[in-house]
Amino acid sequence: MKLNEKKLLSEINVTSLVDVTLVLLIIFMITSPLMQMGIEVNLPKASAKPMDRKETLNITIRKDGMLSIAGEVVPLAALGRSLESAKAGGVKGVLIRADRQVPYGAVVKVLDAARKQGIVEVGLVTELDEEAGRR
Repeated sequence: MKLNEKKLLSEINVTSLVDVTLVLLIIFMITSPLMQMGIEVNLPKASAKPMDRKETLNITIRKDGMLSIAGEVVPLAALGRSLESAKAGGVKGVLIRADRQVPYGAVVKVLDAARKQGIVEVGLVTELDEEAGRR
């Protein structure tokens, strides 16, 4: 080998690529639980076992009384029609997510609309009360 002859480097330095990838992974791991799609509802707590979610329709009642069916805002007057079309589409049950500050009457109206459409499998979505489960 001569003194003036230079060697070519054929290695790729991936250190910076790995650093950026790890930072992005950490950011996505932190932010993905915060990006839950849906309506903000403060659920009551209970210690009952969860209901099977197959062939069910999610109805959310916010504390201001706004109804949402499968993420779509629906006025109370149109709830019956929405439930009728859902039942025709194969829905057998309803899961109601109501904020703990929602008046009892609003939940009863949704239950009544479901019964009028022949939907009798109804579940009320709650948060798990760990303290009650320990007793």
